[in-house]
Amino acid sequence: MRLIDFNLSVTELDPQLKLYFKPANHPALPVSSLRLLDHWLIVEPGTTPLTLDQFETRVQAAGGSRQLAYSDTNQVKLFGYQLREQKIILG
Repeated sequence: MRLIDFNLSVTELDPQLKLYFKPANHPALPVSSLRLLDHWLIVEPGTTPLTLDQFETRVQAAGGSRQLAYSDTNQVKLFGYQLREQKIILG
């Protein structure tokens, strides 16, 4: 999913929703930091999840065409999200 597509789809959501991502065959992990790499926007796990508002503030200067991903041994694209229990879970 491109950053611009994600941002457009969440404009009406509560800015205090917490962000998580779900690696294949693992439970959802909190998105605690972000890293830019080439044309990727890499979400990185940690202990405290970013809110949607914090995420949007941090990616304001990033180009909208960046692909959302998490890093395993390579970048793994994130294709969408679901809303569950006051969380946005990227997957």
